[in-house]
Amino acid sequence: MTPDDLWEFDAVTLAGGTRPRLDQITCSIPHGVTAILGPSGSGKTSLLNLLVGFEQPTAGRLKAAAPDATRLPLFWSPADHGLWPHLTVAEHITAVGAPATNNWLERFELTSVATASPATLSLGERSRLSVARALATEAAIIVLDEPLAHIDAPRTARCWQQIRQVVEERELSLVFSTHDPQVAMREADWCLLLSEGRCLAAGTPQELYHYPLTREIAELLGPITWLTQDEWDVWFDRMPLPETAFPGGVRIRPHQLGIEPCAQSPIEVVQADFVGSREEVRLRHRATGQQLTTAYQPAQPTLQPGHTVRLVWLALLLCLLWLPGCGSSATDPELSVTHETYWSPPPEGLKIPAPRAVTAAPDNQVYVLDNAGRILVFNDHGQVQKSWFMPEYSVGKPERILVTSTGELVIADTHYHRIVVFNQQGEVLRMFGRKGEAPGEFIYPVAVAEDDRGQLYVCEYGGHDRVQIFRPDGTYVSEFGSFGTAAGQFQRPSGIVWQDGRLYIADAFNNRIHVVDEQGQPVPLDPQAFAADLHYPYDIALGPQGHFFVVEYGAGRVTRFSAEGALLGRYGHSGADEGEFSTPWGLSVMPDGRVLVADTGNRRIVELTPAN
Repeated sequence: MTPDDLWEFDAVTLAGGTRPRLDQITCSIPHGVTAILGPSGSGKTSLLNLLVGFEQPTAGRLKAAAPDATRLPLFWSPADHGLWPHLTVAEHITAVGAPATNNWLERFELTSVATASPATLSLGERSRLSVARALATEAAIIVLDEPLAHIDAPRTARCWQQIRQVVEERELSLVFSTHDPQVAMREADWCLLLSEGRCLAAGTPQELYHYPLTREIAELLGPITWLTQDEWDVWFDRMPLPETAFPGGVRIRPHQLGIEPCAQSPIEVVQADFVGSREEVRLRHRATGQQLTTAYQPAQPTLQPGHTVRLVWLALLLCLLWLPGCGSSATDPELSVTHETYWSPPPEGLKIPAPRAVTAAPDNQVYVLDNAGRILVFNDHGQVQKSWFMPEYSVGKPERILVTSTGELVIADTHYHRIVVFNQQGEVLRMFGRKGEAPGEFIYPVAVAEDDRGQLYVCEYGGHDRVQIFRPDGTYVSEFGSFGTAAGQFQRPSGIVWQDGRLYIADAFNNRIHVVDEQGQPVPLDPQAFAADLHYPYDIALGPQGHFFVVEYGAGRVTRFSAEGALLGRYGHSGADEGEFSTPWGLSVMPDGRVLVADTGNRRIVELTPAN
């Protein structure tokens, strides 16, 4: 048992009727927010009963950390709510010693029933009262069994916001059970997956979601398409398996899949149903007769029975091989490069991390973010001068770094829903933002630009895609954009540059460059400006000649545009040799015109010297 653990299970069994309710559970529950996820009958309530001492293991050992002597160690909200029948709603709060009873009632929308007894409450009201009472105790550990059941979706979201706020402000640990993977993904730092009394897996929700070891684990966390090697060959036209494929096949979440019209494709849409956040599609392969049911996340319904389409792997790992008639033109001008060399990130333990972002400062120092959670500082010859780690990085790594006009380093800490500002010695100066969709909050902040007044423009994705504007101190100013495919909308705006009152935004999944003014209004341009075929433009940078460079994640190449948006040349394609890139994630341009590419899949920084 480590100092970070609240409980440790060692082969714990809890007897049942025809089978054990819990069967040889071996895992730990750390400090923080942990979700116990599983369907009905999986053992969630039985496990919570053991945590709170309501039941004892039949076999095995359950060890608990020493309680916090400065506060109530634990409070439990059971599945039946555990309300006291002789007390009113308000008296439930005062009975646990909480001040400001009215505040707790307002937080959980119970003011109108303050004098009511539990017997007269609806199931939703009882559920909210049980949660409010538990949080009002400010116990070191709060245990909630299926909290907020029987509550409508908008109110559930508001209540979870209150839970999140109390847990963060009071520095509590929370363990809750749920059968809803979206709640677990959104609220938890750690997750235990249960099925028929067994612990299938434990880890961060992001790890379990993206890298499930079995189909059973994968399906507990939401829709997935699980393809064998043979099935992959049929539906993806024998494209090479991506590096993150499990032995023999690929697991594909809806956000990792694209479905695009293509007249030459043998794949036909049989049925398409748009169900809010995703489109569920049944496909038929004309040549083989095979059928596939899958799901993906378009901005709006676009498919109809009879359409011919192709499947595109968007999972940040496959270099796309385009079908004839569906790809880019072979007549595109070439970007002439006189010199190409490579910089290697230093090892982290036994691993060589992959760079995700690269930014060249005016003084020729180069800052790199890698997927070990490090900030690396190189000189202009590719030698590492120093490095430090992000404040937190276990649930995800940052994706973009900006060097401001004052020399501060502004990092989009993507998976922690915030902006972190460092000085050049690696000291945190300030942070702003938190998870949410309100002004000043973020789902996944991914890129930052600065204007000549020091204002910051932060791109964000995750279904609430937009650009927010902040003062240098993090004060929210305004925002523009939304999720979608129309003008002024984005699907993963991944790179942004400010120049002379204009913002140039790489709209990755919409395969285009937006040019807008500082209020987000489109700037009138020639219709052919930035009209070249782009395949997932992931970053954009400005060169000393006023030219723009774009790195294309899907095509594995660098594209150069004039200041007016005319295509000047392209360099590279997908691969691992010279002149090739594998899922390049970011780029920057040195003051002397050298282009630096974060060649993520090849775990290197590529330095290119254009001919002119």
